[in-house]
Amino acid sequence: MKSQGERVHVQNITFRVARRDDYRELAQWLVAVGQAPERQCLHTWSGQSAKALWGQLLDYWDASELCYVVALQDGRLMGAMGSEYDRELERGWLHGPHVATGDWDGIATALFDRLLAELPGCIGQLDAYLNVENVRGRRFYAQRGFTERENLSHDFWLMPADRVVSGDRRCSLIGKAHEASFKRLYGALFPSAYYSGERVLHMIGQSHQVLVAPQGDEILGFAVVSVDEGLSMGEIQFLGVHEGHRRQGVGRCLLLAAIDWLLDQAGVSRICLNVGEELVHARSLYESVGFRLRFTGVGLRKTL
Repeated sequence: MKSQGERVHVQNITFRVARRDDYRELAQWLVAVGQAPERQCLHTWSGQSAKALWGQLLDYWDASELCYVVALQDGRLMGAMGSEYDRELERGWLHGPHVATGDWDGIATALFDRLLAELPGCIGQLDAYLNVENVRGRRFYAQRGFTERENLSHDFWLMPADRVVSGDRRCSLIGKAHEASFKRLYGALFPSAYYSGERVLHMIGQSHQVLVAPQGDEILGFAVVSVDEGLSMGEIQFLGVHEGHRRQGVGRCLLLAAIDWLLDQAGVSRICLNVGEELVHARSLYESVGFRLRFTGVGLRKTL
């Protein structure tokens, strides 16, 4: 692996690994570059503020779970590409490539090659997630052996004015009595999720919260929500209902409870969630409580 101090010069552009104090400026640049659908990488940015993205990137950096390579010309950012990664899962989630101007393919290629050299050697699978309109990015990954996943995914936003107010109080914040049941159900429903159930519980009160539909010491379902640092965005990250209790209104109860908590307790200004193309019933549920489609994404994957 190359050291962080080593620099590579290509066409009068300097490529180096981003340092911690680079991330504030980098986050602002990434948000500006990622506004247009045809340039969007959805692992990088999907609508949060630059401040929130900066905080998120620093969280990954401080946990030793992030690497970014930047391209500079006369000290000015020309491009960037990064990856979140998990050594235990041996997976990486790519950000970019982002190129502002100039030789897009040349800069993107140099960023990608340098990033691969910097990632831990244990990483065996890479995933990218682009706006479906980002044709150039999709072509870039296809040329490098990435395969597009069969189903698209849809990102929905809910604004406060569009919410459906719920009077249902069957769902509540998780308590100690339901943590074991939550971990079992979460692990069964989302075995490949980036966060484990244990880690989700650890993040409660920091960036995350969990709402559950309790039945004795067990839960019928749960909603995992997160809040960005600037309170500009809340996200419903996981919504799961026990197989034996579906189509009984549990999912709708959890969804409305999550919306109520994010808007009324956390005070976010909007809520987002992501749903796969194959989940037609889930899409109908989200739209019925006020969510509106914002963009469609396509996943790409490569095994190293």
